[in-house]
Amino acid sequence: MAKAARDLILRDRLQFDVDISGDTTLVYGRVDMSAFVNIVKREGFAVKEVRYQLRDPSSVNTGMFNPLLSIGSEAFASLKIFATTTAYENAQDVGIASPDVISVFELSTVRDNGGAVDENFANQWTLFGTPDLHPDGYNVVSDLLIGVSANDCTSYTDQTLEVDIMIIGEPIKLNESDMTEMLTQGQDL
Repeated sequence: MAKAARDLILRDRLQFDVDISGDTTLVYGRVDMSAFVNIVKREGFAVKEVRYQLRDPSSVNTGMFNPLLSIGSEAFASLKIFATTTAYENAQDVGIASPDVISVFELSTVRDNGGAVDENFANQWTLFGTPDLHPDGYNVVSDLLIGVSANDCTSYTDQTLEVDIMIIGEPIKLNESDMTEMLTQGQDL
């Protein structure tokens, strides 16, 4: 999506730890939106797009993230990142039909050697983005939460990884029906 004249670009970075088993229990980072949202003044922020970039700060020279999540005997490894205004207790409950979920990014590695000497790996990523789920933008009146969870990512055991977040949107004025619908966002955090 191209940046429009009134659009702003917000950036943030979240660090998360992968444990010795290659797992990350759901953790959240918070994107402070207080400069753009004010319920009393009926000011909100229409999130038009959220972009994610995974980073490995220990990767020499580049910081690039290797998408091969599993190097062990695991047949399936996965990582999920999502933007929401509601704090969920676990990532299993988060999908594109979940209330107040703005975008979902999923990355997985499938390992299959089929009994052969050579191993085969397949990586797949899916982004259910804001333009797909909320084409006119998703109006927020609270901070955004960025959730991260990982399962069997043995390529990154006992490491700290990062996700860069870019949010494109515009400040908006809210009408009465917007306010009624969106006041629950502030209560859900």
